[in-house]
Amino acid sequence: VLPSTVRANRTTCNLQLMEPLNMDRTMIVDVAPPEFRERAAFRVVGLSTRCTFETNFAIPNLWMEFVPRLPEIPQSVPDTTYGVCCDVEADGHFRYVAGVESRAERLPDGMDFVDIRAGRYAVFKHVGDLSDLRRTVYTIWNKALPDAGLEPAKAPDFELYDKRFHPETGDGLVEIWIPIGR
Repeated sequence: VLPSTVRANRTTCNLQLMEPLNMDRTMIVDVAPPEFRERAAFRVVGLSTRCTFETNFAIPNLWMEFVPRLPEIPQSVPDTTYGVCCDVEADGHFRYVAGVESRAERLPDGMDFVDIRAGRYAVFKHVGDLSDLRRTVYTIWNKALPDAGLEPAKAPDFELYDKRFHPETGDGLVEIWIPIGR
């Protein structure tokens, strides 16, 4: 309820009060301020699954299934893969696409795609082991973006894995691109 509505009603009796939400402090890690970048529109082709932040344990298996199928994707941009979060629903479910940028017209069997629109992004960096990426993402959405006064756009966000990430060890640098309004 907007404060102006409460003032206009001149009472708080009709409000449904609730306990404040406490942030899980064990999930908060240090995150450097973002860089701001413009990005042209592109398409990511790969495999997808539906999950929530709490039930995203299917994502590592999705990557293990996807990587051997990389050669099937025609016209793909080499040396960079993407983990895209899109189609977010009110209950917290979203579609996650593990893929590569591609200009292919026809998709390989069983593959999916997501179109990423051109826009302005806040780009955060996760440095270290992939097992801590979940904490970095949690911190970005629950602390870094609000602290910076940034409003995310209702559009897909994505992880970018390039030569700075080492898939054999699960270590290195991952960029997290969050679309923001102008």
